[in-house]
Amino acid sequence: MSDSAHGHDEIHMPPNSWIPLSFSASMAMTFAGFLVHPAVWIVGLVWFVTTLVVWIRAARSEYLELPE
Repeated sequence: MSDSAHGHDEIHMPPNSWIPLSFSASMAMTFAGFLVHPAVWIVGLVWFVTTLVVWIRAARSEYLELPE
């Protein structure tokens, strides 16, 4: 079934965001922390969790703004 059959005439595209880049960099830092130093691992993990929370909140608010 097409989107127009459900009343959606436009394709939704998310806006540009820095979040995926930050997410991947935080994952790299977290994994590198396993090899380098526990403090690097902790900083990477905090950065990872913070980015994940921001990404989920942004996706949720974007979803709630979609027309029904």
